[in-house]
Amino acid sequence: MAIDNSISTVPGLHDTDKPWNEHHDIDATQDVVQKMLSGGTPNWVKWPEDYKNFAKEEFQSHREKSELMARQYYMEDQADLTNRKARMVNPMSTRDFIARLRANGVKCFTVDNQFPPGTVALWCLPPKQAAKARYICYLQIPAMYEWSVLKLNRVGAPIGEDFRGWRTVIVQLVEKKILTEYEAHKIFGPASQNPVFSRYHRSLWEARNNKRYTDAELVEKDV
Repeated sequence: MAIDNSISTVPGLHDTDKPWNEHHDIDATQDVVQKMLSGGTPNWVKWPEDYKNFAKEEFQSHREKSELMARQYYMEDQADLTNRKARMVNPMSTRDFIARLRANGVKCFTVDNQFPPGTVALWCLPPKQAAKARYICYLQIPAMYEWSVLKLNRVGAPIGEDFRGWRTVIVQLVEKKILTEYEAHKIFGPASQNPVFSRYHRSLWEARNNKRYTDAELVEKDV
């Protein structure tokens, strides 16, 4: 097997532009290649496509194993939380969201933190406690859909949110004692009872009762 030492000439490319010419030991490379081929041409040279296909099959096999391992981290309502058609509805500008809070007596402000990128941090003054602001959560800018969309990694395991929904912010406002559930729905309207959005109602129920139940207990209590 011979090595072609020639380098095709390209207009504008001079020897000074080819530093590898000075450092590349052609004789040493020839010796290495000859030793590699001393026992005959290896299969990976004779049938490269077979090895490429094998590599692809191995990659797919490892990916499937990774997906099986990742399933233990799946969320029970993952299909609902990734349903973009159902969840990416009723957009509201972030400015309008803040304006509604302020119009209803909530003293709040935002800080441009850019983490995650394209977000601001929401801070509020708790009712009757003006001495210290309370961090609530991040808001997506310049607007948010009604419902958050779950983000998945390449093997389908949850890794946070793809989009932040303003209903998620409402849950945080209730959990952080800035608004009551009644006040939140009076300002922003009641939420759909569609099962796709059951996590929202479950989160509010848990905040209301200050307790987290298992799925079986929630079914038993008809929550």
